[in-house]
Amino acid sequence: MKAIIWPAYIDSKKTKNEGRKIPLVDAVESPKLREISKAANKLGLNPEVEKSKSYSKSWWEISGRVTVDKNIPKREIMIKISKMISGTRKK
Repeated sequence: MKAIIWPAYIDSKKTKNEGRKIPLVDAVESPKLREISKAANKLGLNPEVEKSKSYSKSWWEISGRVTVDKNIPKREIMIKISKMISGTRKK
């Protein structure tokens, strides 16, 4: 089974209304597809990047998305990816 991770889901600049799905304390600022894909890869989630997709809440903006293997709840996957990205950025 696959889960779709849109950058908006883990973006600290987005509100819950704009599509953020995780708590602000766990979110990262403006995550890039490359960062999401790298983090998912490190977590062993076989990421697949789809660059030309648009998130429905901001359909005019081509943000792309990453599909990953869903072996744990989606919320946990998003938080782990987000924490992995923020850990990488601090170095």
